[in-house]
Amino acid sequence: MRTVLFVDDEPLVCESLRRGLSQQRPPWQLVFVGTGAAALAELDRQAFDAIVADIDLPIMDGPQLLAEVRDRHPGVVRLCLCGSVDDGAMVRAIAVTHQFLSKPCSAEALCEVVDRACSLRAILQHEPVRALIGRLGTLPATAQTFQALSAAMSQPNAHTADITQIVSKDSSLCIRVLQLVNSAFFRRSAPITSIQAAVTYVGMEMIKSLALSARVFNALEDSPAAGKLLQDLQARSLRKACLARTLLRESRQADEAFTAALLLDIGEAVLALGSPSQFERMVALARSSQRPCHEVEAQLFGVAHPQVGAYLLGLWGLPLDLIEAVAYHHTPSHVQHGQTQVLAAVHVADAVIDATAEQPARLLDRLDAAFVARPEVVRCLRAWNIDTDADAQLAQRLAAE
Repeated sequence: MRTVLFVDDEPLVCESLRRGLSQQRPPWQLVFVGTGAAALAELDRQAFDAIVADIDLPIMDGPQLLAEVRDRHPGVVRLCLCGSVDDGAMVRAIAVTHQFLSKPCSAEALCEVVDRACSLRAILQHEPVRALIGRLGTLPATAQTFQALSAAMSQPNAHTADITQIVSKDSSLCIRVLQLVNSAFFRRSAPITSIQAAVTYVGMEMIKSLALSARVFNALEDSPAAGKLLQDLQARSLRKACLARTLLRESRQADEAFTAALLLDIGEAVLALGSPSQFERMVALARSSQRPCHEVEAQLFGVAHPQVGAYLLGLWGLPLDLIEAVAYHHTPSHVQHGQTQVLAAVHVADAVIDATAEQPARLLDRLDAAFVARPEVVRCLRAWNIDTDADAQLAQRLAAE
């Protein structure tokens, strides 16, 4: 049974949702309040799976309320109802909202979003990491990204292609753009997985607002170690994304592979920002023991970065294909109905770029044997002239050329 708290000062909206949701099987436990203060009192009184708050609440508006919920009850899924586009309120809400819903919202649409978001919590049962993700308002964009966007948008002839190129190099900003364009607020019939398409759809002004709202710049200045770790992760992710797109060349799936590969290690960013010293210990132990990082992460954190990243992206409402690529990028054989070419390109790019001089191995040793044995994957590898018996260091040098 879901326990959901609704916060809206319009009685007719609340009554409409109450009638629609009363038909759920099994029934949900529903609580309706009209103010942010009343909502916080209810959250202190009992446990909730999710909160659905109107963005235009009186006194304490939706973004302010959800920020309080994030800090005081980080395990609660946070959803925001929006009746109109207000760039200022939307930008403030993005930092504290897992998903957006348009207002008025049907009971069916609300049920789908709440069920999906709550069900994804089963992926991550480690409570300390769930709390860490809940408290993290937004993943940081680098100072270089902020400066590049500001400079590009100040030009009178600024073009979408220029902005897309900058956004594509920053995984945190990329995620926020995809989150917004794929939210229920925009009512799209098909998901957008291309960064260029997402930038075009959202518009340059919203991109600028998202960049300017990156509050974590101050945190990066206070934690140089975390900032350095994040920059290293982003540089490696960009190399993976470029290689994945190169493998698929000009196919219609090339952009999706680029996006998926760019987001593969976002879980590492969460772990690094949450505990920089422990993350550094993990990297050192992985190198000394010649074990993959995701195995050592599970040992030290109790969870590995693919699950952390998938959990986070799922809560943000990104398309299922991208979530699966992130969740299973080390074990794509677990995906039975995904896009084989995208999964293969992402899996190979991840294995090649992560190869290091400290951990020499055949490329085959870094791949999911059950996955690369599939006939359709064998055809992909042959088309890409990839020899799975090749030394991983050689493969990495080829990728860099």
